[in-house]
Amino acid sequence: MRAQHLLGATVAVCLLLLLREQPVISPPPVPSPNEAANRERTYRAQPALPRFLPPAAVTLDTASDAAQLLLVSRSGGTGGNNGTAWQSVSRSAPADKKYFMALGVVSNVMWQNSFDRRRWIRETWLTYPNVGKTTDVKFVVAMRRSDLSSIPAQMADELATEQQQHRDLLMLEKVPERKSPCLKTMAWYRWAVGHYADVTFIAKTDDDAYVHTPKLELNMRPFASEPLIYIGSTLWGTYIKETFEPCARRMGPMMAVGGMKEERCVERGADGPYPYAVGMLQVLSLKVASWMVEQEEFAEFERRATAATRPPMMDQGEDLVIGMFIYHSPWPLMPLHWGWDKLHDLCFKCDRKDQIWRPITHQTVVAHHTANSDIMHDVHRNITRACEAHDCAQPLPMEVKSLADLCGRGSIKKVYSKCKMLEK
Repeated sequence: MRAQHLLGATVAVCLLLLLREQPVISPPPVPSPNEAANRERTYRAQPALPRFLPPAAVTLDTASDAAQLLLVSRSGGTGGNNGTAWQSVSRSAPADKKYFMALGVVSNVMWQNSFDRRRWIRETWLTYPNVGKTTDVKFVVAMRRSDLSSIPAQMADELATEQQQHRDLLMLEKVPERKSPCLKTMAWYRWAVGHYADVTFIAKTDDDAYVHTPKLELNMRPFASEPLIYIGSTLWGTYIKETFEPCARRMGPMMAVGGMKEERCVERGADGPYPYAVGMLQVLSLKVASWMVEQEEFAEFERRATAATRPPMMDQGEDLVIGMFIYHSPWPLMPLHWGWDKLHDLCFKCDRKDQIWRPITHQTVVAHHTANSDIMHDVHRNITRACEAHDCAQPLPMEVKSLADLCGRGSIKKVYSKCKMLEK
């Protein structure tokens, strides 16, 4: 009997140790474009830090007060229904309300956990005090299936209930849900340009991303007086409009040039190569976004991509598409590369610096692939702790600061056509 008790106690201790132990996830190498598109990734959070109790709510008298912006508090929205025939949105700004930034969070309602994802965001980073004050956030959802039929009635009812409760959905009545969020992203920029007449920046992110909105706003304010702004963290590639295909997506320009030869991009009708801000965060100035959505090329692509319900159809490369439109702009404009330490895919224990998977630090502005509630809340606590240990009110410089900066590096000017604009 004593031996049985001893054995039972030993098993219990082992189980307890196993439960406490978190596996160490080794960072993967940079995935190829096809692997990145097709592979399901699983992330595990590190052991939770001690629970953080946020300070008392603060009132933002001025948006430039970085110390206030970095406090955590609950912030609500205002407004009524401002829907049109093709979209429905609530919590709209009063006529005299002026936002610094409008941030669209694309969310695919056909995914089983999209309702949960929006809830996790509302529980975490939507509690920052600039949300609803200087930064307005909308969840962007489409109300049609891939074949252009209406989404299930029960789901539409659930969305209506969610909208009534939270008043923060942009419901696109004529836009289909597809594997790629491209059409929702395009519709968001078009709607935001028409809705936020005085906004400085229009940005886009995903519903599996954590966004530190105070840090984002703090770092965008120095660019407020510059009309031509496109900011994110960048990759390179080309795009084939005719068949809706990305081609030669790579980490850098020379790698993209090599990929173009391997994938025969030019022969297949691709535009590029050009840099583009990845989908986890794209920030456009109002002037750039307004120019983009007014182009016939933009509208024609929307029409073709919406109508294509069978292959070839738009199912990947949303960020490449936005980059392509801006690549065709008449200005010496390219995406300023912020750096993978600020905008990154999430891993909790990793030490490689040659890929886009990074752990949470005080420099994190966006952490992408927050795959479940535990991870989203762990990121929220970890960023808070990181900002308690470091001064998060310090600006985070761009790694590529201008077109001239980019074109002065290596042989880039030989392969990137925008560099020729600097010679005029």
